Amino acid sequence: MNLHTFRHASPKCRPLPALHAAGPARRPHWLNADRLRLYPIIVFGCYTLLIAIYLVRLSGLSGMSPFVVDFLPFWSAAVLALHGHAVDAYNVRALSVVEIGAVPYLGAVNGILPWLYPPNALLLVVPLALLPYKAAAVLWLGGAYALFVKAIRAIVPDRQAILPVLFFPGALFVICTGQNGLLTAALAGCGLVWLRRRPVAAGVCLGLLCMKPQLVLLFPVALMCSRSWRALAAFVLTAGATLAFAVFAFGADTLTAFLHNTGIATYSIESAHATLARVPTVFALATLVHAPAVLAYAAQGTCALIAAAAVCYAWSRECSYALRAATLICASLLVSPYLYDYDLAWFGVLIAWYCRHALVAGWQRGEREWLAVLWLAPLGGMLIIACGPFQFLPLISLTTLGMLLRRIALERRAAPVFQRYADE
Repeated sequence: MNLHTFRHASPKCRPLPALHAAGPARRPHWLNADRLRLYPIIVFGCYTLLIAIYLVRLSGLSGMSPFVVDFLPFWSAAVLALHGHAVDAYNVRALSVVEIGAVPYLGAVNGILPWLYPPNALLLVVPLALLPYKAAAVLWLGGAYALFVKAIRAIVPDRQAILPVLFFPGALFVICTGQNGLLTAALAGCGLVWLRRRPVAAGVCLGLLCMKPQLVLLFPVALMCSRSWRALAAFVLTAGATLAFAVFAFGADTLTAFLHNTGIATYSIESAHATLARVPTVFALATLVHAPAVLAYAAQGTCALIAAAAVCYAWSRECSYALRAATLICASLLVSPYLYDYDLAWFGVLIAWYCRHALVAGWQRGEREWLAVLWLAPLGGMLIIACGPFQFLPLISLTTLGMLLRRIALERRAAPVFQRYADE
């Protein structure tokens, strides 16, 4: 079967160019173009209302609102590094002096916001110290949001997708907290977009993602399984060069201090000092149901092995690239016990890759409903888990991974022509 025949094949096989066109012609799906415009606006309105209520409740407090307060360690660490005291970024007392100077509110509540990132992350954030705190926050969050939207649009260039992307709850949540979830999601998305046609650029992009090493563990596995040697070489060189340059610029003590602080992060999770309701991992799920630490780690280890096996299964044999990319994104959220809800901005990239595949190959029953659940999960998790401390979000990620593996298995049993043109 040639490409011309493929394009004139049955509706189940031929490409579907628009989001609103996906679905049976005789019985259109309920998630049509009108609802794709309406529902994101409703969610955005609800989010805006919640923020307004929160601001009113905080109106009597002095100092800046806790919104975007998680950006403080990034800016404060950059200030210390710019002034030749990079190692002090890993010293909570020294860092808190800079933080309280920028946001006095933290001093009133005795807030502690440590810097837990490797020295190569300092290279990315140090230019922020050239700006005042508020201006740096706008640049950091606005730039990451724009890059995230651009990455999603590169995956699904459909005008019907613009509102779900712009008002994605995971993105709005990251902006409210001031975290880096949008930046890491955008780096992962761009790297996967470029991998097939610009492998070196993709490797550089994924190498920069090593600023958050717990999220990048499965990417070299995928590159090795798919024999993407140029991308893998660029990944290793970028990760190694940025770390070496950071150690040269900021001193070897920064690397030692980072390794010490990883122990602090581990202890905070193990002792439940961290808010486990905000940690969407199997380890947190097991800990919240009072499982012993040994069993919680065993469960997390099993989950990590399942995730690694899923990546090997998807990337070692021929299948739709969009399904491969979605599997890698989903599996990456299941490896580490140290993950926070703002990292669920990666769900946006996962949804985009799954939509890209389904718009060409067709939708299976229940898939669009499940993607709607994924779209709402970052906001739903924050609201639902706060009412009852049961961490259900890793179960959503595991279910999604199973759905992806099932779709890959179905595709591999299909005709070879489907595999060849699935992403054309």
